Amino acid sequence: MSSEPMRAHRIRVAALAVALAVAASLAACAPARVPDAASIASPTVDVVATLEEIVDGDTVETSAGTVRIIGIDAPERGECGYDVATALVATLVGPGDPITLVLPEGQNPEDRYGRLLRYVDTTGGVDVGSAVLGAGLAVARYDSTDGYPAHPRECDYRAAQTATLSADGSVVTVDCRAAAG
Repeated sequence: MSSEPMRAHRIRVAALAVALAVAASLAACAPARVPDAASIASPTVDVVATLEEIVDGDTVETSAGTVRIIGIDAPERGECGYDVATALVATLVGPGDPITLVLPEGQNPEDRYGRLLRYVDTTGGVDVGSAVLGAGLAVARYDSTDGYPAHPRECDYRAAQTATLSADGSVVTVDCRAAAG
């Protein structure tokens, strides 16, 4: 092939690669199929527990054990944004409040540290993980894009995220990014 047809061929191949990548990412967030009767029988495990303490923006102590919220990552103790993320969770739930811990079908029940992996919902129906993400205080992480099981709220969590990750993998909240800029 001469240089011009070869260049056109490379452009077509590159365009096809981009189109396939976009299609794959959109397919991951496509609406779920309507479940059949067998999958409705036990799609999730919900447990009502009592909140005992807020560890940080993505971890709480409950009467059922330590819970790491599925699909989000908030700043760790000592990092910029830790106090604000922890305080936000405290505005949603407090010690003694009942909360619903949701384990979606197909999720790992615990992480490598022995913490329960669950969504945390208030009795008023507020998804704590989504609230922290929407406030710019966490990133959507530890899901199918990171090699973990996909979870039912993954696309909503990814869409709600406004915080970012730094080069070292730590969470950079919207407030911390503004203060650094």
